[in-house]
Amino acid sequence: MGSSLAMSAPSEAFVRPGVAASSHAPNSLRPVQRPGSVQRPGSGFHHVSIAPCAGLCLGLMGSNVPKVWTRRRMQTARAALQPGDFGLPPKLAGMASALAALPNDRLRYQQLMALAAKLPAMDEELKVPENKVPGCLSTVHVTATLEENGTVTFQGDSDALISKGLVALLVLCLSGCTPEEIANVKPEFIKASGITASLTPGRNNGFYNMFKLMNKKVSMLVAGESDEEDSEPAPLQIYNTLSRAKETFETLEPGVVKMYVCGVTVYDLCHLGHARVMVFFDVVARLLRHLGYKVVYVRNVTDIDDKIINRSQDAGESAEGLARRMEAEMQKDAASLGCAAPDFEPRVSETLDEIKGMVDTLVEKDFAYVGKAGGDVYFRVRRFETYGRLSRCSLDGNEAGARVEVAEVKESPEDFVLWKSAKPSEPSWESPWGPGRPGWHIECSAMAKKYLGDTLDIHGGGPDLVFPHHENEIAQSEAANGAPYVKTWMHCAAVRSTGKEKMSKSLGNFVTIRDALKKYDGEVLRFYFLSSQYRRPLLYSEEALEEAQERLLKLYGALRGAKPGGAECEPAECEQHGRFLLAMSNDFDTVNAISAISDLSKELLQLQQGEESGEEYQAKARHLRAMGSVLGILQRDAEEVCRGSDDDLQAKVESLIQARADARQEKDFARADAIREELTSMGVVLEDGAGGTSWRIASMA
Repeated sequence: MGSSLAMSAPSEAFVRPGVAASSHAPNSLRPVQRPGSVQRPGSGFHHVSIAPCAGLCLGLMGSNVPKVWTRRRMQTARAALQPGDFGLPPKLAGMASALAALPNDRLRYQQLMALAAKLPAMDEELKVPENKVPGCLSTVHVTATLEENGTVTFQGDSDALISKGLVALLVLCLSGCTPEEIANVKPEFIKASGITASLTPGRNNGFYNMFKLMNKKVSMLVAGESDEEDSEPAPLQIYNTLSRAKETFETLEPGVVKMYVCGVTVYDLCHLGHARVMVFFDVVARLLRHLGYKVVYVRNVTDIDDKIINRSQDAGESAEGLARRMEAEMQKDAASLGCAAPDFEPRVSETLDEIKGMVDTLVEKDFAYVGKAGGDVYFRVRRFETYGRLSRCSLDGNEAGARVEVAEVKESPEDFVLWKSAKPSEPSWESPWGPGRPGWHIECSAMAKKYLGDTLDIHGGGPDLVFPHHENEIAQSEAANGAPYVKTWMHCAAVRSTGKEKMSKSLGNFVTIRDALKKYDGEVLRFYFLSSQYRRPLLYSEEALEEAQERLLKLYGALRGAKPGGAECEPAECEQHGRFLLAMSNDFDTVNAISAISDLSKELLQLQQGEESGEEYQAKARHLRAMGSVLGILQRDAEEVCRGSDDDLQAKVESLIQARADARQEKDFARADAIREELTSMGVVLEDGAGGTSWRIASMA
């Protein structure tokens, strides 16, 4: 997060340039001490009608204020806030006083806008929903980092200029303070200073919420870096689609997580939308196991489906043959992305007895019926009273589809099929209702029950499955089993094409995993997915993939020189490791988790520049690998990743680097530059440092 943003200007810096806070100041700006007021030693401030700092917020912001104020305007200014008032640290007290002392709101707004221009840019990867300030009319983000010296550095931004000025006021004035100093500040100072007196209610409320969020983040940092033996780790918080809120995760059975994720319909190669879901739930399983849970992870394979039948007929092969072939390709792609195989990967074709048994139970309970045309079995949606609670959909106003007259086949337009009667030339299986095959929704309910029981801890999938697939799963499972189906619903957002449409095979706008792997290493794709908040749609971009590759190579570069393998690490021994686990425990916040990884890598790179990397380097490297293992990255040999496996290339590069060094020694800089350009054209990146020149490849593909 870089060095502190704190301002080091003394209180005198808040005086308008050219006006000194002394007895020689013009009468209109000279401090006037009230009867009974006390000047605090060394503060430079009085409880006065106009403070010396009223020279318009210093030279730090600049000023368009007239040099002479009328006495009438001076009388409208509020009393200066002293360091210590409302627990204010000196910088914030001085800035708040300077703004409060202005004669009108127009000038105050001008100075807030000027202050906004002084706010350093915020890292884009930190602008996630968890860092957005609630209650603000505009989009406002703030986040915090605990520095090694025990102070806090804030970052912030807003898409509205006035709000950005308010962000700057707190970010610049509280950065560099200790957590204790920040915790002592009482938000009532905002009202007392008059800073927000004329703001809209939305901005006023947002300013209070911003201050509260900054305090909350500092408290989280302090809790995360505590090394007390009896300190409890942060509880795992997961956003539940059912409640639309983060909830503390609690399992049905102590220490055991039963997780089911909807898999792929295997009729074609998987695309990047499938890849994102695979990677994310692989990370969910990794973190849960890292936290000590026994995870039973089930991901189904849909190998009976209309799309498989149609594609196989077009290709002139059996539906089963196509399904087996595409299933193998799917598993190959998942392995290329670093995804471990689920504990169970059941196929629909192998779960037909359980599917027919559940359909039969639903018919017996009067939740299902045989259609009027015979052979098809439908679920009675309106008989299930809580239908729609996951998707928030309403059954009111639904009308029959135009393609089929509802009255001819089923009782109500919203009823969905559980078993489909066979059509000529299609594969089919015998059932009590005649030859046919399962409907799409029933398969997951039957497989989840077979491997995990009536109630699951976690059920996951893509956002397009919320309705109707997952909604229908709830209805048929709870109707058949007489028990709640899922405690926590999780949905990983879609990958969007360049046209901002969801990437899908039906739209024909997808990029297959296989095509992406021709250009990028599987670990690069994985890192690309994890660099974005999982509930946010991800816009596919070649530029973003190139950036992900560069960032990942730099992380591997920090591990060059690290001993192979790694031992168990105590997170309390490493600030960034603690931050990492805090982020991951906050609804799998991989964005801030990677930020902690990046900060630790910078420390490793600095240690590499020293004469000795030593034990400190090796210890930090172990922590970096341990953090990476939770995300499924940074587990390969760093030197091999950075240099590639082409021995001839390595020999040629080393020879050219030596020739470049000789040219520089001879001060033949033109030749040295030419050699560097040649290496660049070969896809080699040179890194000159105190220990000489190192190199790495520019692409992991």
